[in-house]
Amino acid sequence: MMSKVNISVSVKDDHLDHLLKVTEDLKSAGMDVEQTMPNIGIVGGSIESSQVENLYQIAGVDSVESEQGYQLAPPNSPVQ
Repeated sequence: MMSKVNISVSVKDDHLDHLLKVTEDLKSAGMDVEQTMPNIGIVGGSIESSQVENLYQIAGVDSVESEQGYQLAPPNSPVQ
């Protein structure tokens, strides 16, 4: 089974006017887009971990960062 990772994609400044096109290309590459922040050029969502590298091939993609999740131990857990 593949695992999905939450990611944030930064769009290059010179592609901000084409954010909709970049977003569509991300979707075509397998990304489930959950949030678009046009004023700062960030597209958030999730994708299969094996497909993350493909996003770098999309015109306008500056960087792809995994959102690091964490889980706290339950309050009554011996590990704090």
